[in-house]
Amino acid sequence: MYRLLIVDDEPLVQIGLKSMIAKEYPDDIEIIGTASNGQEAWEIIENDPPDIVIADIRMPVMTGLELLGRSHDKYGSVPAFIMLTAYEEFEMARQALLGEAVDYLIKIELNAQTLSNALSKAMTRIDDLAKKSHKVPEYSGTKSSLEDLRQKFMLRLFAHQISDNDRIISEAGELGLSFDYNRYIVVYGETSTGPSGSAAVTHSDALGVYSSSISMAKEIISKHAPCQIISIDLRHFAVVFFFTEETPVAETMDLISEALENARTMITSYFKSTLTFGIGSAVTSPLDISVSFDEAKTAQQQADVSHPIRFFSHIVGSNRRSGKDKLIAAIQEYIDSNLNGRLQLNEVAEVFGLSPAYLSVLFKKNTETGFSEYVYTRKIDRAKEMLLSGDMKIYEVADALGFESAYYFSKVFKKVDGHSPREYIQSKSS
Repeated sequence: MYRLLIVDDEPLVQIGLKSMIAKEYPDDIEIIGTASNGQEAWEIIENDPPDIVIADIRMPVMTGLELLGRSHDKYGSVPAFIMLTAYEEFEMARQALLGEAVDYLIKIELNAQTLSNALSKAMTRIDDLAKKSHKVPEYSGTKSSLEDLRQKFMLRLFAHQISDNDRIISEAGELGLSFDYNRYIVVYGETSTGPSGSAAVTHSDALGVYSSSISMAKEIISKHAPCQIISIDLRHFAVVFFFTEETPVAETMDLISEALENARTMITSYFKSTLTFGIGSAVTSPLDISVSFDEAKTAQQQADVSHPIRFFSHIVGSNRRSGKDKLIAAIQEYIDSNLNGRLQLNEVAEVFGLSPAYLSVLFKKNTETGFSEYVYTRKIDRAKEMLLSGDMKIYEVADALGFESAYYFSKVFKKVDGHSPREYIQSKSS
């Protein structure tokens, strides 16, 4: 059983981490304690050494980086540190990784999956050291740290967390990533840990198959075209292909399809696992790589064993403009037909087989109106009809249109119309 210490000056973060770890690792991880600053944590580490420490980078008395440095100087690679930060600060993340932290997590992105990925890295380090009789392994330093930062950078790009092209180019340059191309295509891949119907595999087995599959995929795919492979989680990864306008898009798509099929055949043969891929459309700006990623993810969700490679362009139709118009019209029709529901972005995206992020971008680009703004505008239009009918009270209208309370309904109504529901009724009555 791995022994873990939580260090954060925010009680809610401590509670959240405890809850996720207890749920995901009830038999594998024992939480030995919590601390609200680095000094408290250091006293615990000296008296009752843990295997893993999850620590906030910014804390009073002694920061997480200072705690990491002191622990590393005295004890080496274990305890394995996972750093938390509320800020996307490149320099602090770089310092943490160079200080031999196994990973860092941005608090606003923290969920069970990202935490699990980081804990897996920590457990792997501990197990590797145990196998070597607790000898500190040779550390590759800058090389491994730089690759971790490249992976983090691409994940932020996929998640629409970088909204400026110049910032993308600048950060990519610091990381040694080149965006000296003008065409980009993203592929989203999913790999299983064994054939359908096989016995359940252990976490360690899954990690081994995934790591080996990624290594083989990178070796095979990179021979066909310049690309960057990014790990998403234990089942998913993405490939960003780079090319220029001198190469026709259709020709590049054929090249990518051939590379994926070769990788799929080899990996299936070696590891008895199955792979499916989705291919997004070609985009011209690094800023739009996130759009191609969302499209690729949507396409992959419709792939299966009989059709392991799916193109997003085939889903929306050969005429992409027409296809997107039809898709937006269908979404608007669905919203108009379900105004009595809450109509959350996640729920509507699932109905149409899209990722929430892609639906949000698609809706904004094609209607010049945000998804939530459109939903609330249509709900208030319907509310006006119901209020003027004279048959329903304000709270009854709010309830009928899926608002959580009459107060919230009135707040949204005033934001959309400029008047409260009661003021609107009075103005029309007079």
